[in-house]
Amino acid sequence: MERTRFIVRARHEGDTLTDFLNALQDDPNLEVVDTIGPPQQPHTAVLAVEPELAADFEQRFRNSPHLLIERDRPLSLLDKTAGFLHRSERNPHA
Repeated sequence: MERTRFIVRARHEGDTLTDFLNALQDDPNLEVVDTIGPPQQPHTAVLAVEPELAADFEQRFRNSPHLLIERDRPLSLLDKTAGFLHRSERNPHA
């Protein structure tokens, strides 16, 4: 089963996210998929969580004064821009 992904960002500059990621290193249920920002001080991370633990993980950090957490949602160029395309571009038979 595929893991549930989350985007985690620090609310403020500093070591908050780095400290959080270091604390998660030994948790087999969590995987750091990617980080964004300077190597020693990222500001955003993508985490993968076992599906059965996703709701608990989200709830545990939802009200954190230091971190913002949200589920990662796949982006699709066609889904998001279809409303902006001219009718003839949306439907080639128009």
